[in-house]
Amino acid sequence: MPVNLPNLYTLPGDIFDYLGSEQAQLCLDDHNQATGQILNATALAAVGATTISVTPLSSPLLRGTVLEWDGGGMDAVVQAVLTAAAPVGSTSLSVSALAAAINASAQARDSGVNVALAQRLVIGCSHGTARVKLYCCSRYDDSQLVQSWSVNRWATVCGARWLRKRRSQTAPKGIEDDFEEALEEMRQVQVGCLQIEDIGTRTSGWPFVTNTTVQIGYETARVRVEQSISEATPTQFGQFVDWSSVFSLDW
Repeated sequence: MPVNLPNLYTLPGDIFDYLGSEQAQLCLDDHNQATGQILNATALAAVGATTISVTPLSSPLLRGTVLEWDGGGMDAVVQAVLTAAAPVGSTSLSVSALAAAINASAQARDSGVNVALAQRLVIGCSHGTARVKLYCCSRYDDSQLVQSWSVNRWATVCGARWLRKRRSQTAPKGIEDDFEEALEEMRQVQVGCLQIEDIGTRTSGWPFVTNTTVQIGYETARVRVEQSISEATPTQFGQFVDWSSVFSLDW
């Protein structure tokens, strides 16, 4: 059953950028549908365009196919999702409105990825986020962790490793090395040897010092806290207070 996390510490684009187009897409091609054909844009497709002119297709493309376009002087990769199937020989692709322009001579490779499979990048983000929460949420609040660059880096590496290990695959050594480095840093955070930059912990970083006394006048919880001579920082848990010491009463 899918679990909706209130905050994701990494985004699909972060994992995609970390792995690169080929590694990310091949991890998502569950049914080996990739034809491997390279598509070439023959004209500029402006922002908001719903068609892309291409050289004749050598293999058909299914509706929902996700294509990543780059090259041709483009500043960044642009994703296009087909809204209709394209048969062999097609020179025009029907796509969802483009978020950015695709230049003439830009290229895309059919890696067999469709919209449903691409959603696994979001699942990878959830796996990475959960791994970081496992080590860091005992000391840091979720709303603080989402603001940290280091947390984003750890979650990205953990999410990318999950994606690469799908279908019982082995993650590349470089990813495993990054994962072990992230894990070691998170272990240090967990035990208090490393502070995450630019965000605050749930409570103060120094120990709580609580002085207690045994008061037989109470029927339950006779070990009571004397607040007047204890460390004043608020604790994470409720306390049984010796009210006689608070109001300077004697039994």
